[in-house]
Amino acid sequence: MAVYITKINGFSVDIIQPVQQMVVDYASELGIDEFGIFTYNWPDEPKMDLDTRFDGIIAALNPGDTVIVQTPVWLGVNWENAFIDHINIYPNIKKVLFIHDVLPLMSPENRYLLPAYIDYYNKFDILIVPSQKMYDFLRKNGLAEKPYVIQYFWDHPAQILYDTKPENKKIINFAGSAEKFGSLPDWKDSKVNLRIYGNPVGENRSNVQFVGHKPESILLDDMRSHGGFGLVWGTVNKSWEQYMTLNTTFKTSTYLAAGLPLIVKDNLAEVEIIKRKNLGLVVNNLEEAQEKVLQISDSEYNQMVENVDNFAKLIRNGYFTKRALVEAIFKARFD
Repeated sequence: MAVYITKINGFSVDIIQPVQQMVVDYASELGIDEFGIFTYNWPDEPKMDLDTRFDGIIAALNPGDTVIVQTPVWLGVNWENAFIDHINIYPNIKKVLFIHDVLPLMSPENRYLLPAYIDYYNKFDILIVPSQKMYDFLRKNGLAEKPYVIQYFWDHPAQILYDTKPENKKIINFAGSAEKFGSLPDWKDSKVNLRIYGNPVGENRSNVQFVGHKPESILLDDMRSHGGFGLVWGTVNKSWEQYMTLNTTFKTSTYLAAGLPLIVKDNLAEVEIIKRKNLGLVVNNLEEAQEKVLQISDSEYNQMVENVDNFAKLIRNGYFTKRALVEAIFKARFD
């Protein structure tokens, strides 16, 4: 039995292709081969051309093999349906769906597509889902009962300067678009500094600094050296805030890979693990976040840093991805 995993190529948006590449890199350590899918725009592609394209992508496939599809493919749900239907021509293929994002949940204008995506998900034998909450949500919206594996966290490969240890500075780091942040006017406590690794919105203030985007090779060490906490947040778009209660976010793992304790909202998908492992602060709003940062003692902070570094060894070395892939294959072929 051979195992294959899809990966998009030629996709230029943010972190999407690098994350799929990361999964493929870890999959290759397990002997899993790649099915490359090039991004293109041909919505009216004739079926004969589409079938020829599919034959090229899966040329190595044989009956009895296993295929893992990283979704979305970002070519549309009709394309993804046609692709899996083409794979189903081969007998005894086990199909695993690795859900990175659920496109209909990412914005209100795409919500109408949810039934089509659920129908697509139902064509698979096994699901890798980001959280139990996501699986439960999909089940309530039409997903058939299926074996599934929970991903829990994204991995984030990193080499850390261990001689630099985060310190209990009254700093909150935010890596991402400040437009998504949406709460700069509410940053009231002058004793807590906010560092934003993203495009500036407005001017720097005494307690708000726009650091700008930094390459991954620099970002983690920069955050680690400045210390404080990593903030996982997003309140501008209510649908996105709801989405974060279901889906794991790569930024969570970015902070953990850097060795920073987290600040998360109390409904985040990963919140129970964060609380159980004491990986950071769980808050209801940003005012509470600032209050807790001011109150935390050095000993409490240092214990969190130790917990984070122990936990981050999994994230820095790909164990969440590799565990999810191996468990899914076992569920497909052994259970």
